[in-house]
Amino acid sequence: MFQFDAKRVGALLAVGIAFCVLPFVLPATMLPEITRLAVLAGAAITLNLLVGATGLISMGQGLFFGLGAYAVAIGTIKHGLRYEYAALIGLALSVPLSLVAAVISLRAKHLFFGLLTLAIGQVAFVLVARSYELTGGDDGLVGVTIPSWLESDMARHLFAVGVLVAVGLFLLRLLASPFGTMLAAVRDNSDRIASLGGNPKRYEIMAMVIAGVLGTIFGIVSATTEGNVDPHLFSWMTSAMLLMMVALGGRSIFLGPILGTVVLELSRVYVQMHSENSDLVVGVLVIVCALLFPEGLGTPLVAYIGKRLARRGTKGHTAALAPLDTKNTMGGHR
Repeated sequence: MFQFDAKRVGALLAVGIAFCVLPFVLPATMLPEITRLAVLAGAAITLNLLVGATGLISMGQGLFFGLGAYAVAIGTIKHGLRYEYAALIGLALSVPLSLVAAVISLRAKHLFFGLLTLAIGQVAFVLVARSYELTGGDDGLVGVTIPSWLESDMARHLFAVGVLVAVGLFLLRLLASPFGTMLAAVRDNSDRIASLGGNPKRYEIMAMVIAGVLGTIFGIVSATTEGNVDPHLFSWMTSAMLLMMVALGGRSIFLGPILGTVVLELSRVYVQMHSENSDLVVGVLVIVCALLFPEGLGTPLVAYIGKRLARRGTKGHTAALAPLDTKNTMGGHR
């Protein structure tokens, strides 16, 4: 059973500290990219609540990411609302939207579930791209109004990292709860849960609602840190990118999506600095990683750390793997 303990919390806090230290190690011009990295990493771990913990391969997380971003942008730019009120409206809208998306998409299973989530996200993308009066259409919206305490680049970066750590702690606690245990059981054998009198679909709907609300939070953070929004936040490309980050890092490892985000985004930024063919190079990198590490980069990394620490004693080995290895609760298939 997944446990909420000091080792896992320490590993997550170490990630937060690393994100806070990076701006002082890398050039100052890299700060916006590092902030974007933290936002995408947070969105990826919310998606992994579905992919890893519940076994639902969703292709629609961009819907909620875009909802949060546009709620803040439309509220502050078009209607002159305070940032806090616009963010609360976005969160309030995410609950019924995620509930409707869950009820519709969970009528199907496996591949068709993923296609339904993709279709729902694309419907939202088309509506946003064509609503010029409200959303700015293809051009999006520029000039999100944010609180004075978030005006500096460093403040926005620390804000993004703080939200990442807070949401990560919430997910750790959720997975360690009886609800998290039920998600794992539903993922591993939903038919058995149904035969015992349980309602697997109810837990899947709840997981989708939670993941939708958390994804909206990072959409809000994205609009805050970027200062602008565009319809592509809703598109299948955003959802596919988040799913790729989860798969690349390893869905069976709690911090795997963060690792996948770091590898994917940093490689993309580095290649862009030296070549115009960044998409081609990153695509080849992803293919190579998928062939060499089909379970994600996090799995061999954990195994390597475990072997190194095993030489120092069994106790050290167990303590090192505990913060990362969640294979028993987050490694099923759907």
